[in-house]
Amino acid sequence: MAQDRRIIMKTSVLPTATTAYAAVPGSLEEYNISKSTYNKNTISTSIGRLGGNSKMTDITSNQWGDAWTSFPMNWETAGDVWETVGISWTGETPMTTTQYRLSTDSNDLQFCYIKNTGSNAVIISLDANSTYPLKLSAGASTMFRGYSTNLKVNEVYVKTSSGTSTIEYLIAK
Repeated sequence: MAQDRRIIMKTSVLPTATTAYAAVPGSLEEYNISKSTYNKNTISTSIGRLGGNSKMTDITSNQWGDAWTSFPMNWETAGDVWETVGISWTGETPMTTTQYRLSTDSNDLQFCYIKNTGSNAVIISLDANSTYPLKLSAGASTMFRGYSTNLKVNEVYVKTSSGTSTIEYLIAK
């Protein structure tokens, strides 16, 4: 596999503490910059970092087409059409209670990222649509790597449990 494209996945656990901040009086000529007393979560310096991990995933430089992301645009032939004509897109794929397969490509999955950008939960299947064990609440996201030859790109399905929602995704071989 070519190492032209590499995705770095990193997780870390950082302990937080609530810090109280005192009121700050003050004003500028045209603005009042006073702040009342407030609490803010900050990273605790007394405990230190608790752990985490970093993994690199190489993906092939030649994906099956432009639909490996939720930004379906043929970049090679689009030129500056979207700029001159003013065409815009959000890169979001609409979801309903009907299953949606992210790709029909049958290669081994190397990496998948899904973010729920809508207001209803979406559920994800990794076994060709027989069960939906992963649930993403509104605003949540997940990412995972493929594992050997047991997970194919075309085995990832997404749908809502009720209503409609939207997702952003990247799925790569």
